[in-house]
Amino acid sequence: MGSLIQDDVNVDFLVVGAGPAGASLASFMAQNGLKGLVIARAPGTADTPRAHVFNPFALETLRDIGLEEDAIGHATHGEMFQSFRWVRSMVGEEYGKVQAWGAHPKSMGDLARASPCQYLDLPQSYLEPILIRYASSRGFQFRFSTQLISIEEIPGSADSRCTLRDRISQHEYKVRAKYVFGADGARSKVAETLGLKYFVEPRAGVACNVLFKADIGHLIPKERYAGLHSIIQPDNFLRMVPILRLIRPWNQWIFVCNFPEEDGRFNDLTPQSPELIDLIKKAIGDDSVKVEIERLDPWTVNESVAEKYSVEGKNIFILGDAAHRHPPAHANGSNTCVQDSYNLAWKVAYVAKGLAGPKLLDSYGVERQPAGATLVREANQQLTAHANVWKALGQFTTTAEEGTRQLAELSETTPAGDERRQLLHDALEEKRRECENLGLSMNQWYESSAVYLDDETEPRSALQGDPVVDILISSYPGNRLPHAWLDIAKRQKLISTHDLAGHGAFALFIGHRGASWREAAANITKATGIPINTYGIGFGLDYIDVYRDWYKSREVEEDGCVLVRPDRFVAWRSKTLASSCEDKLLKVLNSVLSRDGL
Repeated sequence: MGSLIQDDVNVDFLVVGAGPAGASLASFMAQNGLKGLVIARAPGTADTPRAHVFNPFALETLRDIGLEEDAIGHATHGEMFQSFRWVRSMVGEEYGKVQAWGAHPKSMGDLARASPCQYLDLPQSYLEPILIRYASSRGFQFRFSTQLISIEEIPGSADSRCTLRDRISQHEYKVRAKYVFGADGARSKVAETLGLKYFVEPRAGVACNVLFKADIGHLIPKERYAGLHSIIQPDNFLRMVPILRLIRPWNQWIFVCNFPEEDGRFNDLTPQSPELIDLIKKAIGDDSVKVEIERLDPWTVNESVAEKYSVEGKNIFILGDAAHRHPPAHANGSNTCVQDSYNLAWKVAYVAKGLAGPKLLDSYGVERQPAGATLVREANQQLTAHANVWKALGQFTTTAEEGTRQLAELSETTPAGDERRQLLHDALEEKRRECENLGLSMNQWYESSAVYLDDETEPRSALQGDPVVDILISSYPGNRLPHAWLDIAKRQKLISTHDLAGHGAFALFIGHRGASWREAAANITKATGIPINTYGIGFGLDYIDVYRDWYKSREVEEDGCVLVRPDRFVAWRSKTLASSCEDKLLKVLNSVLSRDGL
């Protein structure tokens, strides 16, 4: 080990991990004017695509900090990736197809109602640099090849002393931080230090990602566009299911090999192994294609979620994969990481600036842990649904001959053929839940001290339908702010209610008889420093309700108001005018922000 540097480096905020969770947390804290340090064991940003589907609700958070167009520019979008296929090969017979990620007609309508944003295929290797550029230009420093060794309590202080090691020079040094954030993945040192416990379900199954280049655009007509192509060849891939995942149309791919149990077939393979290239060519269905393998990345199936995301009395928090670990089904991994960060960042900023009490930070885990637990459960449930499709197609039999026989039953005019087709139909219909999963992302509503429910006389409306697929739009406190297109009266440029909210501030939406609420908000901002932006929506007010969607979803009268948190979740609403708008609004804010004693 090299020499030990004794002097402390002092920072307010130390983020451990520079993946989607850590880089986005730094970005959202930077939006709020905070500065800090981000470290990562890796030598740089992700060098493989890893997570890739970016949903509209995560994209909304990038829209808030002005990065939506940058993300779109680096992503694949539209019909090129919005399908999931089950095929013999890229040029062979197609057994089934599911419209995915906003492509299904019902999803199109629901998404247009729910969000101003779209689905993207934005690989992690492209997402991370976008976030890091933003955060590093606004006060956050990044140190790669840097490892967290330990975290120590400092007696008489809420600060932590962290020992870091430069993995190039092997020098160690100490950083004193007011806040520490563990965005350090599935083997989180921060979570280990806190002694956090996890709900863990044992899962069989391993996989290996093979990143490769092959220019096969000439083999893929428009009708065969898809982001995922599940290859069904019982004769060549017995008890193994390869999926060809599109990275860049149409020359970069990942060959994802899934095994239902421990399997050593890939243990000794390298990017130069002829048998691996042969497998990829079989999946493509054309031996003449030139295949260049870049790397292999084995991984295991996880199902675990932290019981808590922090420990009382410590300014140390976990987020992202450090908090919830799951397979890529539902494609919500990096999305949930970013949404964890968006929830946490504004709360940290408000506490650090003295606008909120420390208890506000307790609401982070209360709100986000259920969202992580739901994702973990649903992602693993979809592994079973994947397996049901593969079984229906003869992929998991004990012999190649039996698998080929079962697959051939799909074309037979026999009772066995009828049964096989029904099995496949039912399995593919279940896969639609994963591919049309708007509800899993949008129906994340919060109940915590950071939501004010005392004025609600009725419970939250029950969701009608499947909570994974169907959506609930409401201004009920704890729900996402309803999206509605607005404009100024002369029709210059449409903007969303989401564009008015966010930006590190509270937003107060009022109607035609809401002038007293506007005055109250201005007085409170002047007295407390709490930023509140007030917007009147309606004819003759700040914005017109172009398609009348705000009128239908606001659920308050013209003299009422809807208060929205900086993360665009409804904090509180008043159906009508209060006897003292300023007293009422201040009471609500004091409660939501845990301001007792400030």
